[in-house]
Amino acid sequence: MIARPLRLLLAVLATALALSALPSTASAATASAPAADHVVLLGIPGLTWDDITPQRTPALAALTGHAATAAMSVRTVHPRACPVDGWLTTGAGARSTDFRTDAATAKPCPAPVPPTLAPDGAATVPDLPRIVEHNDTYGYNPRFGQLAASVTATGRTVTAVGPGAAYAAADPTGRVQATYLPDPAAVDTALIERSALTLVDLGGPYSPPTDTQGGTASAPSRDFDRGHRLTEIDAQVARIAAALPPRTQLVVAGLADDTGTPHLRALLVSGPGTKAHRAPGTEPAPSDTFDNGYLTATSTRNDGLVQLTDLAPSLLAPLGIDAPGELVGAVYTRVGSASGSTAVEHLRLFDVGAQASRTVRESWMFFTWLTLLPIAGAGVALWFAIRLGRSGKTAARRRVTKTAEWIGVLFGAVPGGSFLVALVPWEKAGDPAWTLLGLTAAFSALLAVIALLGPWRSHPYGPAGVVAAATAVILAGDVMVGSPLQLNTLFGLSPLVAGRFYGFGNVAWTIFAMAVLLAVAWPTARLILANRRRAALVVLSVVGAIAVVADGWPAFGSDFGGVLALIPGLAILGLLLTGTRISWVKVGLVALGAVVVIGTIAVLDWLRPAGSRSHLGRFVQEIVDGNAGDTIHRKIMGNLHSFTGPFTLIIPVVFVVLIFAVLNPDKWRSPALTRSFEAVPWLRSTLIACWLTAVVGYAVNDSGIQIPAVALTIVAPLSIAVIAATEARPRVD
Repeated sequence: MIARPLRLLLAVLATALALSALPSTASAATASAPAADHVVLLGIPGLTWDDITPQRTPALAALTGHAATAAMSVRTVHPRACPVDGWLTTGAGARSTDFRTDAATAKPCPAPVPPTLAPDGAATVPDLPRIVEHNDTYGYNPRFGQLAASVTATGRTVTAVGPGAAYAAADPTGRVQATYLPDPAAVDTALIERSALTLVDLGGPYSPPTDTQGGTASAPSRDFDRGHRLTEIDAQVARIAAALPPRTQLVVAGLADDTGTPHLRALLVSGPGTKAHRAPGTEPAPSDTFDNGYLTATSTRNDGLVQLTDLAPSLLAPLGIDAPGELVGAVYTRVGSASGSTAVEHLRLFDVGAQASRTVRESWMFFTWLTLLPIAGAGVALWFAIRLGRSGKTAARRRVTKTAEWIGVLFGAVPGGSFLVALVPWEKAGDPAWTLLGLTAAFSALLAVIALLGPWRSHPYGPAGVVAAATAVILAGDVMVGSPLQLNTLFGLSPLVAGRFYGFGNVAWTIFAMAVLLAVAWPTARLILANRRRAALVVLSVVGAIAVVADGWPAFGSDFGGVLALIPGLAILGLLLTGTRISWVKVGLVALGAVVVIGTIAVLDWLRPAGSRSHLGRFVQEIVDGNAGDTIHRKIMGNLHSFTGPFTLIIPVVFVVLIFAVLNPDKWRSPALTRSFEAVPWLRSTLIACWLTAVVGYAVNDSGIQIPAVALTIVAPLSIAVIAATEARPRVD
């Protein structure tokens, strides 16, 4: 029979899910009737919002006054998306890459190779078969040329202008499914009117202009620079914009990187929008046009932020073409009302924040030092405390152990404090990276002071428990209101990495899961010690259910693997605290319960319209279509590739040592740990539950070994704080 805490936890969880399973008000942003007769995409790889100024690019600057705008994440397969990658991804509607991309260096990106032209004018991209084979190793399952094929399947025409556009319109054999022209100078009103979709490669600010034969100049001249190239591109934009026929949507997209550093790129959309029930041939109402606002998509849930994979379905929508399932992105829509310099500055700050966060994470080895420093500092302090205790210097010993406790609480507060930085417009500072670090330290110190000075400070677990509870509340509250604290914070989500843009990423989930276990153990155990077992089980079950719903529900955390790891952690914690014998049958039932819960959430998400689903519902659709194997393979490879250096290889060893030390501290000569377990009877059970959750989280998520490493950043310092607080108390030796 399942133990009572497990039964109660699952019962409360089922109730919480039933209450959460309300019909979604969101709907797919696809169109069943055309809002536009023509769509023109001007691709400018490398275009950023910093590039667009009235002085340097007057046409683009003027367009911002009557266009919907966004910062676009162009991440494809590699950290840097070269122009060929961007065009391939645009045409396939899924992440793709060129086999020639050198993503590990800052070398210039290879230029798109002009297609070969047959006497009848048919164009062929010779590299496509090899590109198709190369992409099979990554598991994103792109269907090359799907964008163009979706248009031609309706009997309408596609025109591709320039080498990059040929890559977007080519099918897997390399055949360009469009009328091909090599020179953007040929784009005029008549050409646009002949096609439903016109793709134009204008080149990038760092690339030399294309010649009239569709190739590229052999080398830039000495006076070639970014400003001069932007001026040339802007003149082309102005000329094409002036040639647009009525009922034409214009899209200008910086659809790739063009340097060694990835950036968020510019996206502008003007003209007729998307309206599902407007009669064909009628003019759009003002609200149906892309004008004076930001773009958003269900794939990001952030106003003013979209993904490159959103581009393909969004190009089809105004033509009245529903996106096929192979296009993984969402249709962007217009929200808000901002234009001109206000919009440009707001979107520029998106990239400023992304660059600052990337700099701190990569250059400062943030997670590594955040794990090592508190362990080393507090460990040295505890060692001195023991030595002082043996020498009879009890006052000095108490000061040292209190210092170790403060160190542990402060570092344990860093993850929670780091998310509060998003409450401040730190991107506007003169040095955003240092400001990000400074504010993270300030908010962490604030949480630590509250934890150390409150009435709970008299208990060894008090400050650590308060930090854990505050962290759990901050993160649960954040995802429940739309994840406003996640983007570009140090433990949050990076639009450059583009793993996800809302809910719980693996790093934030790890912190949340550890914080929930550390926080809920305290009141649960205290109630059990007071012989209030029923109340204890209610507290554990209600808190656990809220945590699982916050983590897994598509409108909140939208996390698949996290639920599979958090439910076992909560169940084991309940079994250990109540002294219930753990058997393989109970373990199997817990695992089955976790699968049933997340499976139910995923199916409920799948039942919503396709355009409103999160990745949970899309995964169910992949199972239905028989394509789930690619996603699972990609996740497994990501897990295996998470071992990236010497530090990551140490983590498994550390985790094995830690669990043995927790299970038998006397054998490992850890008297301080033994005394802590005596003073805080629930500490051992809590650490075991945290360990199990981190290990299962490692096994079921693509971040792999990063999850146990991040778990240490909160569990290690807070455990040290509890041990130090116990050692600081007077004792009789």
